[in-house]
Amino acid sequence: MDRRESELSEPPHEPPAGDESKSSGNVVPLGVDPPATEPPKPSKPIGRLHGMAIVGMAVSALLGIGAMLAFITISWPDDTSRYVLAVFMISVVGFMTSASLAVFSAARDTYPRHRKSTEE
Repeated sequence: MDRRESELSEPPHEPPAGDESKSSGNVVPLGVDPPATEPPKPSKPIGRLHGMAIVGMAVSALLGIGAMLAFITISWPDDTSRYVLAVFMISVVGFMTSASLAVFSAARDTYPRHRKSTEE
């Protein structure tokens, strides 16, 4: 008899009755309601700085795309192509600045704010 055949023909090993050391702790008896979970806390609205940074990213991206398309599709006379490339580079710098502002303002908004008390 082949070794594989003997493994297939043997019944699986079952633990003896009453041995509950390996039973799952996640078993929920039927008819029992699960514990109620807390409703999620409402999220805070984004800050004004974060919103303005996102708008800055959108404007910079559109300006950069427009400048690059204009540079590629139109043959500009003399030094005009340098100005178009300068607009593209400025939009790249503006996009990166706005993106970093958005990230840092979003990170700042995750921390609780301590209100200054007006009481003396």
